[in-house]
Amino acid sequence: MPSENVTADPVQLRYTLMSDDLLDGFVAQTRRISRPWYLRWLSTLLTAAVIAVVFVSSALSGDMAAGPLIGMAVFFVVVVLAAAGFSVLLRRVSNGSWIYRLSVRQIMRGNPGLSQPMQATLTEGGIHVRSATGESTTLWAQYPLHVETDRSFVLLASQRRGGSMLVLPKRGLDAADSAPLRSLLATHSRRLS
Repeated sequence: MPSENVTADPVQLRYTLMSDDLLDGFVAQTRRISRPWYLRWLSTLLTAAVIAVVFVSSALSGDMAAGPLIGMAVFFVVVVLAAAGFSVLLRRVSNGSWIYRLSVRQIMRGNPGLSQPMQATLTEGGIHVRSATGESTTLWAQYPLHVETDRSFVLLASQRRGGSMLVLPKRGLDAADSAPLRSLLATHSRRLS
């Protein structure tokens, strides 16, 4: 650990978590998860191949007429490929944020304590979050990764989708400078870019 990354002073954030903050956390978590390109297409191609093999083998065995079976196999392959293309188009156009809006609304509605004022204190020993409904202390080992967005710092428990995360909005910093928080995060977690 370089000495410039170590800070003795605790960093405090005071904020009220909003739906947009949680949405920012979900989108940041999803964008930073690297997946090999072939995993996205593997299930689609395997499904289309299995359907085609089943229909063609049925046609060749004489169970059904070959013409309708081959036509149905082609139809299913085209539908599967069109659905995959539409999915890719929607992801590129919307950057994934629309997927999480409904989930964020449900989470905020189901957990009214999330929309109460909170105070997060980050020290060398860990992260302490306090609100009107309770408080928790977490060691840095719980959040070994972090992502910085324009709006917040998102602490991640893992690179897996759906892993635990903690969203720290930048507007909650006492001072306008977020350098002490950045240096504390650089000391205790790895930044995903």
